[in-house]
Amino acid sequence: MRTILILATLFFTINSFSQLEAANWYFGEAAGLNFNSGIPIPHLDGQLNSVEGSASISDPNGSLLFYTNGNTIWNANHEIMPNGEGIKGSSSGSQTALIVPNPVNNTIYYVFTTDDALLADLGQNNGFNYTVIDISLNNGRGGVLEKNLPLLPIGSEKVSGILNFNENYFWVVTHFRDRFYSYKVDENGVDTNPIISILGPSITDFRNGRGSLKLSPDGTKLAMSYLIQEPKYDSSLFIFDFDATTGIVSNPVEALSHRRAYYGLEFSSNSKMLYASGVNYNRDNNLENIKVIQYNLESANFFSEGKVVLDFQNNTGFFVAGALQIGIDKRIYHSIPNARLSVIREPNKDARLTNSEKFTVDLGGREGRFGLPPYIQSFFETIINIENYCLGDTTTFTPDGNNNITDISWNFGDPDSGALNFSNNIIGEHIFSKAGIYKVVINVEYSNGNPRQFIEYVDIKPAPNVLTEVELVQCDIDGIDDGITSFNLEEAIPIFDNGIENLDVFFFDTEANAIMNQNELSPLGYRNDAADNIIYAKVSTGLECFSLIEITLITQPMSNLRLYDTLYICDGRFRDNMIIANLSRVIEQLSEDFGDTEISLYINEDDALFELNQLKLEDYSFSASNIPELFFRIEEDHDCAFIGKVELVVVESPDHEETKLVYLCDGLANLNAPDGFDDYLWNFGIMQQEITVKEPGIYDVVFSTGTCVYIQTVEVLPEIGIEVENVIVQDFRRNNQVSVILGINQSGENTTFSIDGGLNFQESNVFNNILPGLYDLVVDNGCSIYEEEIIVGAMPNFFTPNNDGFNDMWTLSNSSYFPDYKVSIYDRYGKLITSFRDGQSGWDGRYQNKNMPADDYWYHLELIDGRDIKGFFALKR
Repeated sequence: MRTILILATLFFTINSFSQLEAANWYFGEAAGLNFNSGIPIPHLDGQLNSVEGSASISDPNGSLLFYTNGNTIWNANHEIMPNGEGIKGSSSGSQTALIVPNPVNNTIYYVFTTDDALLADLGQNNGFNYTVIDISLNNGRGGVLEKNLPLLPIGSEKVSGILNFNENYFWVVTHFRDRFYSYKVDENGVDTNPIISILGPSITDFRNGRGSLKLSPDGTKLAMSYLIQEPKYDSSLFIFDFDATTGIVSNPVEALSHRRAYYGLEFSSNSKMLYASGVNYNRDNNLENIKVIQYNLESANFFSEGKVVLDFQNNTGFFVAGALQIGIDKRIYHSIPNARLSVIREPNKDARLTNSEKFTVDLGGREGRFGLPPYIQSFFETIINIENYCLGDTTTFTPDGNNNITDISWNFGDPDSGALNFSNNIIGEHIFSKAGIYKVVINVEYSNGNPRQFIEYVDIKPAPNVLTEVELVQCDIDGIDDGITSFNLEEAIPIFDNGIENLDVFFFDTEANAIMNQNELSPLGYRNDAADNIIYAKVSTGLECFSLIEITLITQPMSNLRLYDTLYICDGRFRDNMIIANLSRVIEQLSEDFGDTEISLYINEDDALFELNQLKLEDYSFSASNIPELFFRIEEDHDCAFIGKVELVVVESPDHEETKLVYLCDGLANLNAPDGFDDYLWNFGIMQQEITVKEPGIYDVVFSTGTCVYIQTVEVLPEIGIEVENVIVQDFRRNNQVSVILGINQSGENTTFSIDGGLNFQESNVFNNILPGLYDLVVDNGCSIYEEEIIVGAMPNFFTPNNDGFNDMWTLSNSSYFPDYKVSIYDRYGKLITSFRDGQSGWDGRYQNKNMPADDYWYHLELIDGRDIKGFFALKR
């Protein structure tokens, strides 16, 4: 069946696909990019929020038409299109949607939406569907004519498309289980009867449906990845042949997984390189780094020769490696959750020359996620080889093979060049008027197909403005004064670079080799063959446009100082058999000898010679049992002057009070300097760690090890006696307590307390559970003694008035110490039974000459110090 769209006033034209249909991207968390200038500029007006998939489309001039997250469609004003909700895609699908224009009617677009593997695993299948949009509706803002027209009841998350430009129709390809479905889209709409290619792989578990499908821009290849998640991580990565005439997929070639779960895919614009993103996992099925791999499809064994171009730490444990998508600038972009995208700037080149950069494409504060919008891959095809990007050179544009081209016209996008801005030669040649990015438009006519328009962005750069002649002076450490030594040629870069960052620098032994880019020198360890030898550096900002620098290699004679000195670090820290030292102390001591020079430190002599692995100065740590020798390099104006070695002695900084107070005790004070040092000197000439003084005063001691010198000041104060501010007796309780409160100037250090006249001492100033009685309090601080007599009062807890001579009378204990007291006794009902005073004998247990029953009774004790004490006791028979 073929769906045919008929409109009453429909106007058909032959569409001219200019590649600018992919000029505007919307993806992630309201992120977007505008490629119309040739440089991706952040869009800050997007409305979609997508974990993975999205899609967008622009007109042939690069103006945004609409975009979608697979569920909702927004127009160019970022408004939801009429009937644009409830689309059966998914924002968590790898490639949730693909937008395909009608090849003849330039107002009609088809949005193909894919299934969601997670929903399908739950039995909630969206299937593979398409939605029809007429962009002429709603005053040119577009509207949805029909939506969710079914193609497959169940599908995968994969879709890609390609133009058959000979016959002017598109193929839209998806995959499910073990077969490919190729749907033709021509002027009549979508042919719902697909071309089916059954050749695997067979993926039946919906949970393993993530991954990508991409057709090559020239329409000859198809790549597909499946991220296998269950029952453990695995991967399926294939490349196939694709016939853009028949829609048939054939000739599968499978990649070894290399314990890598593949996800994103993309072809270079010349269709010769395939890139795949994948998360590595180890033998224990634990996730590791995310990598982007390049496969050169012109190699016979391309899958076994993959080369890493981007490598990311995977600290958050992502198992999805992120989408790859080519832009109209022919660069390939990569997205994982971040406020920046990574980029492969020159994907048509070998991995070493791709100029790949991590997280350099700014999204204007918005966040990318795991997906990027896919497009018809024909939008990105390159049929031109471009050479010479240097300002002032003739840039040549050579068609790749004949390709049945009958006519070609060039607009170099350089109006300042006048009539030279245009050409009709098969090979385009142009000298650009100034540095910058130019949009070159190429209109091509073929003998066997429709006309096509191609766009190439050309970045014309000036030669780097660097010094053309420099000297590189190296130290000679082999002991032979012959002008021969080993160099790290990269040390010349900061001499000639004029502060330009990100230069590509290569070294050659002759100027001819530098120009021809052959016989490149290894910069590290290069050994000159004669004094004042000359080599050449080829310097560029992208390999194409370069400057040549003549470097004269000069050897500094007699520059090896060998073992120079033993230096002390006086503020080391010792932790668990490790020493942590501040190496700036070494620099400070060397500066006393070498003055205003550049001094750097290294762990071995080769590192010092080649300026590799320079040691950080702060918190340098090493084993306490293996204190290293350090090598230093002295430079004057980037010239190596000396290389030498120092031995270290690290002294732990003493944990001491710089000023402390000591009191005389019994007329003496013992003064002790910190332990562990070689020499001690007190300010009156005594050279020992410990001294005894008899007079108050200020005493300074200098203690040292090697050149590490420290000082401590001890102030000796007169002896002070013990000052007791108060003794608090909490008595007349079942658990009596005595607390000794020292004066405000008493530290309590070395002070002990006794309540039995000094027979037993304790460190606490509080005595608990004290029986009633008379006590001799003693406070001793080692130098002075304080004594006081205290009384602890109490009332008996019970008495037994049975005339046996024991506890027959209830009265105040130690009553002689509490003159003029008064005691009142009450029964449990509050009735006064009796009272007695100081001098009276107490209560005998009778009331009105009758024995009171055994029971609890209450008392009220009144003392002349104003205390009212209440309690109870028991009468027992």
